[in-house]
Amino acid sequence: MANRNLASTFTKGLDVLNCFESGRSDLSMADIAHLTGFDRATSRRLCLTLEAAGYLVKSGRIYRLSPRVVAVAGGYLSSHEIGKSVQPTLNQFAEELNGEIALVVRDGTRAIYIARSAVSSARLSLGLSIGSTLPLLPTAVGRCLLANCPPELRQSLIEECELNRHTETTDMDKSSILAKIETSAREGYALVISEFEQGAAGVAVPTTRIGDTEAVLATSTTANQVENATQLNKITDTLRRASLSLRA
Repeated sequence: MANRNLASTFTKGLDVLNCFESGRSDLSMADIAHLTGFDRATSRRLCLTLEAAGYLVKSGRIYRLSPRVVAVAGGYLSSHEIGKSVQPTLNQFAEELNGEIALVVRDGTRAIYIARSAVSSARLSLGLSIGSTLPLLPTAVGRCLLANCPPELRQSLIEECELNRHTETTDMDKSSILAKIETSAREGYALVISEFEQGAAGVAVPTTRIGDTEAVLATSTTANQVENATQLNKITDTLRRASLSLRA
């Protein structure tokens, strides 16, 4: 039964905006109808409304997000002092890692980058930036976020997550993934190699919560960089010190 306290049309409008996540741009009306599952007439009304409100711009038959959506995201980032307090810390530890470091939070069954810093000589870049999203199960950030959830919530989230094979070595067994997440909870860090991107490794450690949301600090590097125990320990130590700096 529908919740009478919810505005269904407004929710549908948000669904249209969500079509532009993960780097999607230049969407036609047909694209938006396909992605949302709405009929063409509904998609048209929603797009015209969002265009009139200033959240979409139209060029020919193509819709794009307008800069106005950045102001909404900026309010979230400012309220948590991302630019003032978090970014300088990330810049410092990116230099120490000689690579990248990111602050990532959980949003339902996905992870979202809310801050990132990288040096130009970083060994590996997956092209992620603020607002980029990642699945929880095949990534270090996701498993570390799940490791820091209460056990009951962790179990329900794992059951809710979709399993997709990203590489030949992606773990497709949820019981096996749960065991790895429980190990991460005990050891205080998560390591995932070549399960999301072949040849790439992710390392993540828990940090202070952002609002009411679990958060982690993470870095990406080449798989061979973490196969050496000494190098892996150096990376996790740097991330933990960065986490302590944020907590302070």
